[in-house]
Amino acid sequence: MNKVEKLKQLNETLNQYRDSYYNDSKSEISDALYDVLYDELVELEKETGIIMSNSPTQTVGYEVKSKLEKVRHSHPMLSLDKTKLASDLVEFANDKDCLLMHKLDGLTILLTYENGELIQAETRGDGEQGELITHNAKAFTNVPLKIDFKERLEIEGEAIITYDNFERINSRLPEDKKYKNPRNLVSGSVRQLDSEIAASRNIKFIAWKVPIGIDTNSMCERLMIVRFMGFDVVNYWAYANKSSDRENIHNMIQNLKCRAKENGIPIDGLVMSYNDIEYGKFLGTTGHHPRHSIAYKFYDEESASTIKEIEWSMGKTGDLTPVAIFDDVEIEGTTVSRASLHNVSILKDLQIGIGDEVTVYKANQIIPQIRDNHTRSDNVIIPDTCPVCDGFTIIVKDNDTEVLKCNNPECKGKLLGRLTHFCSKNAINIKEMSESTIEFLINKGWVTRFDDLYHLDIYADEWTKCAGFGKKSVYKLLDNIEKSKNTTLDRFIYSLSIPLIGKTASKAIFKHVNGDITDFYDKLINGYNWTALGDFGATMNESINSFGRHNCLWIKELATNFIFEIPKQNAQNYGMNILEGKTFVITGSVNHFKNRDELKDRIENLGGKVSGSVSAKTDYLINNEKTSNSSKNKKSKELSIPIITEEEFLSMINN
Repeated sequence: MNKVEKLKQLNETLNQYRDSYYNDSKSEISDALYDVLYDELVELEKETGIIMSNSPTQTVGYEVKSKLEKVRHSHPMLSLDKTKLASDLVEFANDKDCLLMHKLDGLTILLTYENGELIQAETRGDGEQGELITHNAKAFTNVPLKIDFKERLEIEGEAIITYDNFERINSRLPEDKKYKNPRNLVSGSVRQLDSEIAASRNIKFIAWKVPIGIDTNSMCERLMIVRFMGFDVVNYWAYANKSSDRENIHNMIQNLKCRAKENGIPIDGLVMSYNDIEYGKFLGTTGHHPRHSIAYKFYDEESASTIKEIEWSMGKTGDLTPVAIFDDVEIEGTTVSRASLHNVSILKDLQIGIGDEVTVYKANQIIPQIRDNHTRSDNVIIPDTCPVCDGFTIIVKDNDTEVLKCNNPECKGKLLGRLTHFCSKNAINIKEMSESTIEFLINKGWVTRFDDLYHLDIYADEWTKCAGFGKKSVYKLLDNIEKSKNTTLDRFIYSLSIPLIGKTASKAIFKHVNGDITDFYDKLINGYNWTALGDFGATMNESINSFGRHNCLWIKELATNFIFEIPKQNAQNYGMNILEGKTFVITGSVNHFKNRDELKDRIENLGGKVSGSVSAKTDYLINNEKTSNSSKNKKSKELSIPIITEEEFLSMINN
């Protein structure tokens, strides 16, 4: 046993004796022997330069803060990319040595030392700034207050509460105050203003990264060095680039799971990181996560919450979607309080009721969803009148799915949804025309149909006198409406909210009629067979023709407001269908285009197609992150579909 281990053991032993003496009135050893052990601890602290936060030699008073101050981190503390496949870990490691370690389920903390003393502790927060919790970190059971290291040292790790301590603390709390899991308990404890509360919770700090201070390029060596300084370090396996480790990955995972369970350590997965720190830095980051590590999740992060109410939200087609409103919960680093239930069928299947306890998660770590309802009181009444216009509602079955619709064709909610879509960026693109402004115009009675937007100048004087608007903002908006008259046919078609006709279908129609509004209108009123376009099936064909039969007159009138142009890029390449017959999928961030829509436009203007998902019909996946573990990358590899970068795409079309 080395001196640091001996020091930590003496801390634990003496604290047990002190607990028995002061709390249970028991003397487990004589005063003389206690003094011998105490003196030995004092000498070890002098020799090693290490003083732990729980050392009996320290009489640190508890500190109460008036508030938790914000602090900007010295470096970004980003969350990690995630996977649920062990094979992705092998693929991530490739030919590099890695560490496979516990993904601790607590609160991420950054400790900073200068001249051997703990000077600052901060929470991860939003990754750019967190909260100062130095007063509470000094009350953790295993944080060194002093170390034998004079340079600046930063250590990232996790504040955790072990399962046995969690059960002990929870058992003392009334039912309505109990915590759901150790993560919630440690988060609430660390962010207290009074450090005495943190001290009573037996919080541990487990180090898993040393970003600043130790001059070695090996992650493993850095963790070993801070272990000798007195820090508890995360459990890990060294993963080497050899066939035995690749074949043994499942055993490594199971071993780490067992070690966590045996020690009562809360984990929600594992993390694999490159041992070569400089290589990891060289790979850089995406907008969301660093490329030096990947998290292997055992399951979706989820949390329990209570339903407060059900809102009915209207879409542009008149569908009324139930939205569950529940108590705030934190999932995947963000606060969530609402989730769409999509339709009446799902509402009924979950038997949702007000006051029900539900499990909430994020599908693909993005979209809030309700996984299960534990109460199932089924007391939500499906409204028989529209919450927007008070018109009657009806339940319509669509492929065995029940959908609630407003039956009033003049419903302002339908108009609001359709007008908001009409003005949106990818449609007619009336800049600064917000949903709240559209709602204002509808309520004033100035806009009752799309065409009215182009005659708002008659209300200009009255509009400038309305609360929330001024002369400058009104005339700027009128100018933006005027500018929107110069558009392209594909945008116009997309803006109409034709069921099943999205951006891709609108562009296909645009190309088919050569951008000619007259040709489009003729085909629309004469029931053209749109299946001639290839990707249009019978359902899409019926949808556009049905829409045309019922709306052709106002569409023709609306079109008179516009000057339809062929986009400049399309004019340059018109007839140069070099991507004809090729289907692309785009994922990830882009560098050479403003956004993915601009890249999509380039492909379609050159005769290609863009799909939202990878399938056997896909020819290329464009992704600047070829080594990413995204679902689209995985699917492309399974189907042997080439993954190309933007640079490779540009080379393809410019050669």
